[in-house]
Amino acid sequence: MHPRQEGDTHILRGTLRELEAKLDADRFARIHRSTIVNIARVRELRPHINGEYFLTLDGGHEVKLSRSYRDQLRRFRD
Repeated sequence: MHPRQEGDTHILRGTLRELEAKLDADRFARIHRSTIVNIARVRELRPHINGEYFLTLDGGHEVKLSRSYRDQLRRFRD
């Protein structure tokens, strides 16, 4: 795993599921099988084809919210 924090990359051993269990569920959301985001960093939610979405983070980076994680959408709309 290579989590990023304010431009820095960190190397961790373990699974994304293990990391997800350790993170505060009120602050972080799993949006793809390989992506967890800090909800406070999401600036834009843009629909894409087939029920997928793209999230734009405050640094301008775009990440995909896959159909499997569509139930997370409500967290970004509130």
